[in-house]
Amino acid sequence: MSAVGRHRCTAMSISASTLVVALLGAAGALALGLVFRHRPRVGVAVWLLVVALIPVWTGVTLKFYFMPATVVAMVLLVFVKHRLGELRLGLPDYLMAAFMLSCLAPIVTGGATLSTAFVVITSWLFPYLIGRLVAGLVGVRWLYGAVAVVFTVVAVGLIMEMVTGWNPFLAFPDRNPDLFSVWGDLQTRGAVTRSEGAFGHSIAAGSATAMAIPMALGSRFRPWLRCAMAVVMGIGVVLTVSRVSIAGAVIGVVLVLFLLRELAPRIRAGLILMFGVLAAAALPFVLRTLRSAGDEATASAGYRGSLLDLVPGISVLGMSPLARKSPDGKFFFGTFRSIDSQLILTGLQYGWFALILGLLGLLAAVLIVISRRGTAATIAVVAQIPALATVALITQYADFFWFVVGLAVCGQVSETLARRGLEDTAGDLANASAKLSERASPDPRSGSLTAIVSRSGDSSGRGLLGEQ
Repeated sequence: MSAVGRHRCTAMSISASTLVVALLGAAGALALGLVFRHRPRVGVAVWLLVVALIPVWTGVTLKFYFMPATVVAMVLLVFVKHRLGELRLGLPDYLMAAFMLSCLAPIVTGGATLSTAFVVITSWLFPYLIGRLVAGLVGVRWLYGAVAVVFTVVAVGLIMEMVTGWNPFLAFPDRNPDLFSVWGDLQTRGAVTRSEGAFGHSIAAGSATAMAIPMALGSRFRPWLRCAMAVVMGIGVVLTVSRVSIAGAVIGVVLVLFLLRELAPRIRAGLILMFGVLAAAALPFVLRTLRSAGDEATASAGYRGSLLDLVPGISVLGMSPLARKSPDGKFFFGTFRSIDSQLILTGLQYGWFALILGLLGLLAAVLIVISRRGTAATIAVVAQIPALATVALITQYADFFWFVVGLAVCGQVSETLARRGLEDTAGDLANASAKLSERASPDPRSGSLTAIVSRSGDSSGRGLLGEQ
C-alpha cells in the first residue's frame, strides 16, 4: 500500500475512533442528564465527587480542553429542572452579575483572549450557577452536608497519602500532557512530601478542604459528627504543609466559633477542645517542617511582594499591556511567568473594573460576617481572603471556590428575604392589633365607656350591664 493510502486509512481510523468516543460520550451524558433531571441531589453529589477526586488532566479536548468537573457541570446545568420563575434576586446577585460581565466584556472590546474568557465561563460561572441555582432545589443545608461528607473523604485521603507516601491519582489517565507536566509532580517542603490528593497541588487541596470546614460545622449532622468531620479535615489541611491553607482553616474555625449565630454552645465548647488538641499536636510538626525548608518561606514571601510592581500596569478593562507571549508559547506579565495572587491576576487579566467589583464583593462578605448575619458558606469565602491575595485559583480549587461563592449568595439572599418576610408579618400583626385596639377603645366624642355600653342595650333602657 502506498504512503498516501496508509495516511488515508490512518485518518479514517482516527476519525472513526473519535466519532465512536464522541457518540459514547454523548450517550453517557444524556443518561447522566436524565438522572440529574429527576434527582438533582445525585447530580450535585456527582459533581462534588468529580471536583474532589478526579484530576484536571483526565478531561477531554474539543477544540478547547474541558476538565472533568466542567463536563459534569455542563450536564447538570443543562438537564436539571431550574425554577427560574420562582428565583428571587438580591443585591449580591447583581454584584456577581456585574463582576462576571466585566470579566467577559473585554472579549467584545478586544482586550481579552478566548482562553481567559473560557476560564471565566467554565471554571467560574458554571460552578457559581450550581451553587446559586441548584442549591435552591436541593437545600442549602443539605449541600453543606454533602460538602462535609465529600471533603471528609478527601481529608482521609490526604492523611493516607502522608502515611503511605503514595498518591494514587498520579496513575489516572494522562489526557493532557501539558497539564500533567505542571500538576503531576508531588511537592516537598523540607524533607516532607506534601499531600495533595487529586488537586495537583498541595495549596489547592489544602485551601479547598479548609473551605469545607465551616460548612461541615453548619450542616445538620449530629454535633459530635460535625466536630469530628471538621477535625479530620483540619488534619488533612495540616498535612498539605501549606501555610495559607492552614491559615484559612484557622480563620474559618475562629469565625464560626464567634460569629455563626446558629452554632449551639455545646458545639462551640467541643470545637475549642478538639481544635486546641489538634493545634498542640500539629504545631511542632509544622514548625519543624518549615525550619527544615530553610529560607524557602522568606523567598516565597519576597516573590509575592514583588508582584505588587505589576499593579500600575493594570488596565481599566481587559488584559494588561504588560502581557506578552514568549517564542515558545509561554505567557508572561512583565518578567513574571507565574502570578501567585488571584487578586492581582484578576486585575492583570480582566482590568480594574473587575478587580474593584470583586473587592467590593469580598468587603460586603466581611461586613456581613462581622455583623453576625453570615452563613457558613459566607464565612468559608471570607476565610479564603488571605489565599486569594497569595495564591491563584488553580485546578479544582477554582471550581470549588466559585461554587461556595454561589452557595453563599444563595444563603444570604434567602436569609434576607426570610428576615424581610418576618418583618412584614410582624408589621401586619402590629397593624391588625392597632385596628383592634381602635375598635375596642371609646370614641372621645361620645362620652364614657359606661355610656357607650348603656346605649348599646335594648330600647327599654336595660344595657349590657344588666338591669339596675
